[in-house]
Amino acid sequence: MSQEVSVSIQETTLPWAGIATALCWSISPIFIRKGLEDLSSPLLGVTVGMIVNVMAYGVILYLRRDKWQRRPISRESLNWQIWAGVFVGLATWARWVALDLSEVAVVLAIGRFNVPIVIILSLFMLDQKQERITARLWLGAALIVIGSLLLIFYR
Repeated sequence: MSQEVSVSIQETTLPWAGIATALCWSISPIFIRKGLEDLSSPLLGVTVGMIVNVMAYGVILYLRRDKWQRRPISRESLNWQIWAGVFVGLATWARWVALDLSEVAVVLAIGRFNVPIVIILSLFMLDQKQERITARLWLGAALIVIGSLLLIFYR
């Protein structure tokens, strides 16, 4: 019975988490672009942004400290998280540089090329039982790429 309740909670939480993600990712480039107007370097802007993120995450972790699992992180998990952090950091910095150099819509359109890249990488790196790659998924990725190209070349 409790398993059904947790699945129900997850199913109702997912759309709201997705909407919150979309809203935050949609609003942040505008703030980034405005904030970069008076800065000498996007690296300074991304550094300020990361400091704010670390402080916010620190507060959340502190408030949720009773919810943590009380076991050590495996070396393999730690390695994956470190590499993920490196790539997130590089991607964030590149995004801020791109936003400093180009229009927001163009930067975001180019960023959508991550969809087919993720699909391809997931074929090699993730469990195919969790990640189902279907023709419908490829069609969606193709439509995203086509839409991105239209935004980039016909703005």
